[in-house]
Amino acid sequence: MINFKRFLGIALTSSFLVLASPRAIKGAETITFSIMPLGQFDISVQSLTTFAETGTIDPDFKFYTQHLKPEELEKFRGLLNHSFKLNSIEAFRFFNTTFGKEIAQQLSYIIAAPTNESQPFLEGAIITAAQNPDGFKIIDVINAYGGSDLVLNLDTFKNTIDQADSLYQATDRIFTWLGKQDSPSPPVPPNLKPLALAEPGPQQWKTTNLTIPRPDGQPVKVFVYLPQGNTKPVPLVVIAPGLNSNFQAFTYIADHLASYGFAIAGIDFPESDAARMQDSLQGLDAFPNPNAWLEQPKDVTLVLDTLTQKAATDPAWQGKFDINNVGILGHSLGGYTAIASGGASLEWPALLQECEKLNQPNQINLNPALLWQCQGVDSAPPLSDLQDKRIKAVLAINPVTNPIFGPDGMKNLAVPTLIVAGSDDIFAPPVPEQIIPFSLIEDTDKYLLLVQNATHLSFIAGTENLPEKIVGPGQDLAYTYLKSLGLAFFDLYLQQNSDSALYLTDEAVQRMSQAPLPLQLVQSLTPAQLEQAMDINN
Repeated sequence: MINFKRFLGIALTSSFLVLASPRAIKGAETITFSIMPLGQFDISVQSLTTFAETGTIDPDFKFYTQHLKPEELEKFRGLLNHSFKLNSIEAFRFFNTTFGKEIAQQLSYIIAAPTNESQPFLEGAIITAAQNPDGFKIIDVINAYGGSDLVLNLDTFKNTIDQADSLYQATDRIFTWLGKQDSPSPPVPPNLKPLALAEPGPQQWKTTNLTIPRPDGQPVKVFVYLPQGNTKPVPLVVIAPGLNSNFQAFTYIADHLASYGFAIAGIDFPESDAARMQDSLQGLDAFPNPNAWLEQPKDVTLVLDTLTQKAATDPAWQGKFDINNVGILGHSLGGYTAIASGGASLEWPALLQECEKLNQPNQINLNPALLWQCQGVDSAPPLSDLQDKRIKAVLAINPVTNPIFGPDGMKNLAVPTLIVAGSDDIFAPPVPEQIIPFSLIEDTDKYLLLVQNATHLSFIAGTENLPEKIVGPGQDLAYTYLKSLGLAFFDLYLQQNSDSALYLTDEAVQRMSQAPLPLQLVQSLTPAQLEQAMDINN
């Protein structure tokens, strides 16, 4: 039998885990909900406000909290007081975009009122709360919601609890569980210094830019690094930035790999680069074709085909790189591009099935990455196989992979793969987008780098003007990690330097691990093991 009071306590706590992501707000003077056949229950917003401000639990609130542990209550209070650095103008602009309206609609499902009524009130509450120059808090939004009595759709609310747990709370359990597992690996010499790999190498290079026409749409811009003074062709690394980003965000890793003798091809994808997306968010341009990002692996193939032609016809390019020995490094949607180019197959029916749930008002999607993937489901499906067999190694940072690769697509990944996941990534949550997909990879070398406290932006340069809470701590350290492990990974699988395998072990990673971004490296994880790790009682 379910302990009713315990359920209510967990429900309240879980709901604000939802609010701490891009999720829902409930407000006014009283929050009301019904549980049949037990009847109607309510709690005053003032009780929540008092608890948030002082930690005091008044009699009205005590009924729901008496079965919660002290650490659960403390986390609950922290969520109520969590500050979001978004001003009212930015919030207003966001809610006037297609994506912003979709998020607001998802949030409004938790309120037992027609969406056309609850959604404007919800948007208005967030915009009002965002007038605070120090950033708005969840409790501010609750108080700003219009009306005297807010009725929750409890069925919808209950259906979000498990998802909220798997997206956010389960991440800590998985990181902890994996940290306790023995990871057999070859002994690392005492004098091995992994961070030494972050020091620049001796190789010289020259840069050149290409503009490559596409059969339809805007051209692709490519930034090419050609090594100088080599006696034989060197491996090539393609760099694929994510949505609302450019290659310039990863020049630090491009420069580093080039200094060790790799050729580089950095791509700016025309439909999803920073300038286009910023204009779209401000209403100055239309959002790109919803399916544009799905087709990005075709741009990778177009770039490689163009480089092949240049190497065959231009004396300045001849013998510079080995076009059949290519690695790819991608971030976010660029991480999707890298994984698809490496052989993972797109599972369109799986995506359609998950996107259909967005239209069911008794469920709320808490994963922003899914909303992006569902933007193009009314368009023609892309090719399922976007692999480019010239790709021999994949490094994907915070990749978006689920559900676009479905339950079987990751099994087709054909080349060694390193996936980087940050525990505080709210845009591509690590459990569904990196950890679960990693567990599905079979028949190839695989690595999962878990970075505690890292966000979706930790590995991106050029974020100086963004709030620290969004970017996260220790960004320079994140760059150092990527330089070291990125070099070791591509050196092992493209240069065939077996000595670099020593750096790709958890023992070596522990040597470079530092606060505020502790590291774990996992080389083996099955779906059965992952299920054990996610067990709340484990």
